[in-house]
Amino acid sequence: MAPRRALVLIALATALAACGTKPVPRPAAAAPVAAPAAAAAASDAPKKPVEAEWVYSSAGKRDPFRSFLSELSGEKRERETRCATPLGRFEIEQLKLVAVVTGLEDPVAMVEAPNGVGYSLRRGACIGKNGGIVSAVRSDGVVVAEWVIRADGTRDSTQTVLRLPKQAALNIEE
Repeated sequence: MAPRRALVLIALATALAACGTKPVPRPAAAAPVAAPAAAAAASDAPKKPVEAEWVYSSAGKRDPFRSFLSELSGEKRERETRCATPLGRFEIEQLKLVAVVTGLEDPVAMVEAPNGVGYSLRRGACIGKNGGIVSAVRSDGVVVAEWVIRADGTRDSTQTVLRLPKQAALNIEE
């Protein structure tokens, strides 16, 4: 019983001694004390660079706040460079058809841009931000064929007809 009692007393004394002391804070980078010869040898060796804090780099990662359609912008840039005319800066709906001259081998139409400048159109001319091509110039309007990228990423061919205002059509018939 005596050895057991001594063992219990030692465990109790250890527990009481550990409860009463505060932990000593350790220094962040404690360098061991080295001999002067070891310090001289260490100064000759190349120093290890200090590691910088972790920094986030977005290189090569997709921006979660950008539309997935922006990845298709490379195709759009091709169309913009292909349609390098001043009419490539405007949407087709912004242009107003002012006049149509038919009866020629190559009919001509005139459109007015939102800034008030007039431009002539012939078949095959590039027009609009989507890279539309004038497919036909008729007496009642101009037909523009273009490729439109939908929200799901598919490309659809659409035809937009720019029509003469009714006043201009009445003036032509007189």
